Amino acid sequence: MLAVPVAGRAWFRLNAEWVLPGVTAALVFLLAGRVPPEVRPWLVGLALFDLTVSAALIASRTRLRGERHPEALAWVLVRGVLVAWLLLPLSRGWWPVAAALVLVGLGVVAFGLTRPLPAGAARLEGLERRIVSWSRVTPRSGLGAWLAWEGAVWAHLLGRARGPRGTAFRSSTGAGAEFTLLIFLSVLEAVPVHFMLASRDERAALVHLLVNVLGVLWCAGQLRALRARGVVLGERLHLNAGLLWTGSVALGDIAQVQAGAPSEAGVLPLHRQARANVTLRFARPVTLYGFLGRPQVTGAVSLSVDDPRALVDALAAARAGINPGPAAG
Repeated sequence: MLAVPVAGRAWFRLNAEWVLPGVTAALVFLLAGRVPPEVRPWLVGLALFDLTVSAALIASRTRLRGERHPEALAWVLVRGVLVAWLLLPLSRGWWPVAAALVLVGLGVVAFGLTRPLPAGAARLEGLERRIVSWSRVTPRSGLGAWLAWEGAVWAHLLGRARGPRGTAFRSSTGAGAEFTLLIFLSVLEAVPVHFMLASRDERAALVHLLVNVLGVLWCAGQLRALRARGVVLGERLHLNAGLLWTGSVALGDIAQVQAGAPSEAGVLPLHRQARANVTLRFARPVTLYGFLGRPQVTGAVSLSVDDPRALVDALAAARAGINPGPAAG
């Protein structure tokens, strides 16, 4: 929040966006017991207005021009509603507040989707294209990219998500063993804890059970994605490792293909659970999307595939058709 380096402006924003609305909520909380019941809803309404609309206006006026974007103002509104919901119980049953938040969210999404796609986005496929597209909605928080990534987990669990077209190169890295272990440990923990909670609080036991079931299903979706999404050579080289890494690079942007593990730092390992046997270096930085859709810019990656020679030869042939020259180093 305190993004402005000037001490005076930062201090004013701290008081304007947090302290003053908080003081208003505290005063209403204290006065609620000293006024007639019919006046309390009006007090709560004024506090809610101050926590949301007033705070958003203050944030808009005190931020630099480049920081006045719908995403930041929407978070101010959400924060105000959450504070009111926690401190002022009367506001919890007001459905217009929830409806207004939904409208604000739809407005942020609509505004974000009007932003142009980055150059070259038309050549992307599948999850990578969805992440790039939804990153326009929340470019600062990364919420849109996370939602696109999270949706892919359930798409792989509930059905067979479409992958990129081309020649796939299998990678037996053992990453699936980690998710299998997580499933086993979740079940091992969930069963006894569920019965312990059920004897004391059935609602807590049910919530605990639902959370564990969702966790197991989430891990199962990751397992299916690991089996379905790997390195694929088509019109582009798709560098996927389940949903742990997603990205692609144009064949003309591959500067060097080297068999074996990298010998220097600065190389992003695509398969951390196994020893790399292919290293790719790019002519320009490439963006890959990791866990939760977080972007990672790199100039080189290392891979672990079951048949590294086949991948090196296939890349050499594909690159020779675009730009004749040495393909492997």
